[in-house]
Formats: sequence, C-alpha cells, structure tokens
Amino acid sequence: MGNFYSESASKTISITVLSSCWLVGKIRDTEVKKSPRTLILGIGNPILRDDRVGHLLVQILRSRFSGPGIEFQETSKAGLNLAELLAGFDSAIVIDAIQNGGIPGEVYCLKPRAFSSQKANQSDQHRTGLLQALELGKSLGWPMPEDVTIVAIEAEDATSFGEDLTPAVEKAIPVALDKILHLLESRQEQPDETPVKKTRTKQSVAMKSVDFRR
Repeated sequence: MGNFYSESASKTISITVLSSCWLVGKIRDTEVKKSPRTLILGIGNPILRDDRVGHLLVQILRSRFSGPGIEFQETSKAGLNLAELLAGFDSAIVIDAIQNGGIPGEVYCLKPRAFSSQKANQSDQHRTGLLQALELGKSLGWPMPEDVTIVAIEAEDATSFGEDLTPAVEKAIPVALDKILHLLESRQEQPDETPVKKTRTKQSVAMKSVDFRR
C-alpha cells in the first residue's frame, strides 16, 4: 500500500510538472512574435501590515498605467508556483517588502545577483524565494525573464496582522511609484515599441489624496 501511494504520488507530480512545462511553452509560442512582455509582480502577504506593500503598489499601478506587453499580478506564492508566474516574460519588476536592517521606508532597486552574495536569514525569505523560483524555472528549461529588477521597500512591521502600513512605509509609496515608472519607461525606450501610456499627472504622483489604509 505504501509503495503504491509513493508511485502514484510520483507519477502525479511528474504529470503536473510536464503539463506545466507544456502550458508555459504553449503560451510562450503564442507570444514570441509580439513585443517584449514585462511582468509587474507584487509579492507579499496582504494581511500583514508592511508586507502587503507590494500588493498595494501593483493595485495603484494597475489603475494608472497601461502599455503594450505590460501585465500586473499579485501573489503570495513561492517555489514552483512563483516560477510559473514568472515564466514566459522577457522582463520583470518585482515589488516586495524586505527587512534588511535599513531605515524603514527606504526604497531599493536591486538585481537578483545582489542577493546571492548576502547571507540568507529569516527576514530574507522573500528574496531567497524569488531566487529559488528563478533558478527552478531555468532548471526546468522554462523561458524565465532575463531582466529582473526588485523594487524593495524597507519594512518596519511585516509580521503583525493588519491592512494599514506603518507611517514610514506609507510615505515611501510615491518614491517607489516613481522608481517603478522610471523602470517601465526605460524598458519602453526600445525600437518599434509604443511608449507607456500615462494616465496620471505630476500631482497624482505624490499620492497625497490616496488612503492606503483601506
């Protein structure tokens, strides 16, 4: 009975992985002739105070920007599921909260290679999870994004339940939005690509009238 369960489970896992590979490959084939695809991905737990900042920023961006090949997603996934989300895109901007010992509210633009030189600890779970997902996807032969930028916001409280950001992280929202916009515009400054459509004004960049504690 035990052997039968192990064999069945192994076959199920193999079929799932093969199906996922086929699906991602199929999606990639349909997109290969289109303009480069960019994923804006917010990572974190939406019910843990500052940890939800990635989700919140994606929600704001989704309501204000559009452009060819730009997709917005939010997730709390890791491992194979996160790898599947990233697969098929040419580039990705990953938005996340981190606790790196810096000043709460600081905004960093980082590359995955910067994480490999840092010692992982409990507060680095998001970063190591992203690295593992990228490496897992590549090991499975999936078309993972070549250009990945992490926009990371230094969190003050990423463990308490609640939907309100701490004041320092709330104040960092306009800074993070400007950095993400700059990254999007730089990606769109390629031949034969349509510029990002902006549906906001300079005044709205400050986001002074937006209530983040919804």
